[in-house]
Parts: sequence; structure tokens; C-alpha cells
Amino acid sequence: MEENTQAPEIIPQAVFTDRMNRRARLWRFVLSVLMLVGLCVFAYFTWLWFSPRVAKYGLSILWINGKIAIIVLPFVLLVLLWLFFANLPRKKTSVFLFSEAIRRKHGKLDLILHWDSLESLRIHLSQAFFLGIPGHRREYVVLSDAVGNKMALDSRIDRFDELVNLVREKSFLALLTLAQEQLAHTGVVSFGKQVSLGKDTLRIRRKALPSSQISSAGVNKGWLKVKTEKNKKFRIRVDKLNNPDVLLHLLDKPS
Repeated sequence: MEENTQAPEIIPQAVFTDRMNRRARLWRFVLSVLMLVGLCVFAYFTWLWFSPRVAKYGLSILWINGKIAIIVLPFVLLVLLWLFFANLPRKKTSVFLFSEAIRRKHGKLDLILHWDSLESLRIHLSQAFFLGIPGHRREYVVLSDAVGNKMALDSRIDRFDELVNLVREKSFLALLTLAQEQLAHTGVVSFGKQVSLGKDTLRIRRKALPSSQISSAGVNKGWLKVKTEKNKKFRIRVDKLNNPDVLLHLLDKPS
């Protein structure tokens, strides 16, 4: 969603861009173009060499003399096309952190979210697979405010871990205050569709755990893990939760 508003400060406290990622994408894109051109040139001259023999012996001569190339060629072409389309040049992304807000510019899109207007922070983890082979693991954070604006920050931004830590730190107080107000007014606060916290109970899916019986809670390798005094363990993926830092703070249990 596009939102053009004036930045809360002239000079940001920190600036993050995707310069390194765009540079790497550009090199891979150029490489894929050169390889595709080379493959086309190779196929053209190979056909010129084979065409007199095809005219004399028929198309079967292609299979007899080039069966390996015929079998391998579609896979090579598929990989090169994937490399080409996966690395198409993208617009520059910049993220500016201020004491009162965060600003993200992507091309002509310009969005500003004030920390005190945030309603949720969600950390997503995903991994793509190509022909069964695990690819690059993608991480991104989505911030949402009270009027439905959403801002996504992904790992293509340079120094992404530093950016995520700063965003979590700067958004924590506002999100904690909101959760405490909801807990005081309604007696329960939701951290997503599968997790909610009451004044005395933590609910994970359909299981209700008395807060007094929870011995530890923490995040490890993308999972929220909760352990009870009876040594029962429960876990749920962090990307299924809103505001995991706030949940851990309210539980106030050692991990």
C-alpha cells in the first residue's frame, strides 16, 4: 500500500539498502544472458553441421549421433531460464529508521509506519526447492499498523540481521503496551490464530496451559518451544505468531 507522508525526521538514525543483492543479481542476470546466447549459437552451428546429414539420412541421425545432447539440452535450458528469470533486475529498496518511525522506499513506493501505530510484527521463514534441491533460505519481517498498512522487510536487504534486531527493539515498547492494554480490558490477547494468552492461561492450538505450570519458554531455530513442570513440551513455528518478543516477555519464563 502506498503512503506518501513526510518523514518524521530529516536525518535517519540508520539506513539500509539492497545494493549488494542487486549487484549480485545483475551479475547472475548477465551471466545467464551470455550462457543463453552461447547455447543458441552452439545449437545453430550444430544444426548447420547436421543439416546435410539429416537431408541424406533423415532425423534419426540426430538421435544416433547426439542422443546425449538431446537428453541433456532441455535440463540445461530449464536451468538457464530459471537463472535468467530469477535474477531479473529489480528496483532499489531503502529502509530508513527514525526514533519515531520506519520508512521503506522501493522504486516510487514510499511507506512510513510510526512505531506507536504498530499492531503486529511477524517473522517469516521459508526455503525454496528446485528439482528437490533446497535453495536459499528466505527470511522476512512484516510490520502492520492499526489502519492496515503493511511493510515487508526481507533478507535481500544488506545487513538484514542488524535491521531486524533494530526493528524488534524499536517496535517492542509499542507492541507490549498494546498487548497489556488488551489483556487488561478483555482478559486475553491473541498472538495469531493458534496462540493466545490469558491472565492465567497460555493456549497453543487447542491445548490450554496454566501459566503457573510453564517452566520455560523460548525461541530456537525458528520454533517457539514451551516446557511445563511435568516435562511436557509444546512447540509452534515462529512464523505462525504475531509479536513473539512480546509473548515471551509476558510469559516471563527462562528459556
